[in-house]
Amino acid sequence: MIKKIIIILSVLQFIVSCGFTPTLKMKDSLQNDVKLYYQTAEGTSYLARDVLKDIFKGADKNEADYFLKLNVAESESAVNVESDGSVVEYRVEALIQYELYNSEKLIYKSQSRGLANYDVSSSEYTNNLVRNEALKTAISQAAQLMDIMVQSKISE
Repeated sequence: MIKKIIIILSVLQFIVSCGFTPTLKMKDSLQNDVKLYYQTAEGTSYLARDVLKDIFKGADKNEADYFLKLNVAESESAVNVESDGSVVEYRVEALIQYELYNSEKLIYKSQSRGLANYDVSSSEYTNNLVRNEALKTAISQAAQLMDIMVQSKISE
């Protein structure tokens, strides 16, 4: 009986201390190590600017080590259309095209994509609120993937 308890405790200890860390965890690690200045394109929506401001707490342009140029494109498409032509569900897509510079030299250029779905209700006000939340989710997903890639390129 004591052997079974010791074996169970040792197995549980091994499982608990395996060292798992999530890949897409929201964190400010990039800002703690490196000073990064980012600039969004002219047509970027206020929602995208708000989400990016929360993720990237940018440094001053003059004291930044790296410069990140961002272009955020948002699109919406119908996912679930009923036989009478009414749309029941939409998909919102956020595409972030970015360029990473180090003292005027292009280091890396790529894009990341985030997707989110939302259901249509009978109220236009509710639809607008739900659409904005789905758009924030899509932009946040794309920005997290971009953050991972930027961190890996800076640490090379």
